[in-house]
Parts: sequence; structure tokens; C-alpha cells
Amino acid sequence: MKRIKMVLYGEPGVGKSVFASKSPKPFFICTDGNYEWLEEFGAKSEDHVNVTSWSEAKAIFEKISTKEFDKYETIVVDLTEDLFKWCEQEYCVRNKIEHLSDLGYGKAYDTTRNEFFIEICKLFALDKNVLLLMHGITYTVKDRRGVEHTKYGPSSRIPDKVMDMIEGRTRYFLRCYLKDEELEDGTLLKKRYLSLIPKPDEFGIVRGIDENKVPHDIPLEWSEFAKAIGFSMTISVETAKEKIEKQPEPKVEEKSEPEVEQLTFDIPVETKMPEVTKETIEETARELELAVEKPAEPAKTISNDDRIAAIKAKLAALNKK
Repeated sequence: MKRIKMVLYGEPGVGKSVFASKSPKPFFICTDGNYEWLEEFGAKSEDHVNVTSWSEAKAIFEKISTKEFDKYETIVVDLTEDLFKWCEQEYCVRNKIEHLSDLGYGKAYDTTRNEFFIEICKLFALDKNVLLLMHGITYTVKDRRGVEHTKYGPSSRIPDKVMDMIEGRTRYFLRCYLKDEELEDGTLLKKRYLSLIPKPDEFGIVRGIDENKVPHDIPLEWSEFAKAIGFSMTISVETAKEKIEKQPEPKVEEKSEPEVEQLTFDIPVETKMPEVTKETIEETARELELAVEKPAEPAKTISNDDRIAAIKAKLAALNKK
């Protein structure tokens, strides 16, 4: 399954956190303490942690790779630039300096940037969706003719070199923004959009999307984003197993045995036994004695001539009739 590695930036209050809260099973690492507002949009309190230092954030990064976090499919860092500034601040405390420049050119800057980037890469390496949220800025640049142009980019609290390295590790580095739309009655309605295809005046990148087949701007809703990029909202193995166990067992139709017709037989039964007396017993005994004493009569033999004569007699009798 492909995982989403994404950076989303925009002005405060545009709806970045609400967008991320609709991702598959999110867990928030919060730095600004604003998670409580997401509970009004259905977020659960147990699905986040507030951190106030770079050390706390790194400890959470380590825990995310354990089985304790298997139930989560998306990790959201809100806000990313806070972690970077804390990383710099802790480096200064460890080395007992007030500013990174106190150690001379290059060393302190490279050390803090590398440490931060390595930890973010570990986060991206997890088999989870990862969303880094940042504030956005608006700035003005001049071209060679002196014409001013408005540009949009992520927070300037993270150096451009670090931002470029993070952009190289993501598939989506996108801007979200508010737009006022006038209604028929003249009132203004604020609508939130995601710039799915970065414009020339926006910092960002998108990979694996045909820019000619998808809308360049979509509503700032996770469902719209997933639909546009063809992201499958699959479920984890644990969730699938739970659903299978909850399904009712299939009913097996019991085959009834064919009815066997019972046959009844009318058997005469004597309801009254003959009376046995002394006279009947003595009479039966005498009959048995006579049957034993009386010799068996020899069987009469009939010659062939006698048989023929008997047959002719029967035929003659039939003819007379």
C-alpha cells in the first residue's frame, strides 16, 4: 500500500488541522495546544500528544515505531517549524551559547539542520501516512524590470535549504488558502481550497499526478483530496480482522430426511387363549404316543402306464362336458 508523505502550509485558521484530522486514523503531535478545537470536528482527545520541546518530540518519534501505535495509520506534526526552532534552542543550551553564530560560521547551523532533517526522515520512513503542517507566508519579489510579484511559501522559520531537502522527500508539498466569494445578496462567503497543482507563484511540488487530468484547485477536504489522487481508503489488518469477527456466521440449511411411510400390517391376534385342563393334556399325550407307535405307510408307486391311463380318462371326461 502506498503511503502519503505530505507537507501542507497555509495561513493560520485556514483549516490545515481539520483537513489532517479527516485522514485515516490520525495521531497528532501538537506544539501549539490547539488540538482541543479539533474535538468539535470529531477528533478524540486520546489521539494526540502536546510537546513543548525538541527532546519530547524525538521521544514520541521513537514510540511511533512500536506496537503501541499500530492502530494509527497517519502521523500529523502540527506545527513543524516549532520543532525546528526548539532543535536550535536545545543545541544552544547544550553548548552554553546564546545564538548559533557564537560557535562560528557554519558549524552550529549544519549540526542543527542535519539533526532535524535526520529525525524527519526517520518519520517519513515509517509505514504510515505522514503530514507535516506549517504556517504559510506571503512575500513580494521584484523581477529584473522592477515589477513586484506576490509569492506564497511555507514558514520562513525553517531555512530554505532545509525546506528544499524536505520537499525532496515528499510527494505532495501543497498550499491551502481562503478565498472570498460573493453571493447573490452581496455578502461574502469564505471558502477553503487546496492548490493541488502548485502555481508559478507558489512554493511546492506534486508527484505522480497527470496535471492535465486533475483539477488544479479542490475544496480543502480530505475526501476530495483522496478522490483526486486516487488514494484508496484501505483498512488495516487489525480493523479487517475485527470486522470479519463481527460478521454473523452463515446459516447452514439443515437437510431434512425424507419422511418414510410407516406400513401397518393387520395381524390377527387371539385375544383369548384356549383353556388348558387335565383332560386335554392327557388326550394330547395319547395322540403323540399313537403317532410314534404307528408305522409309516409305504409310499405307493405308480407306473407310467397307470399315469397315461389316468390322463386319458381325464381328457375323455372333459370332452363329454
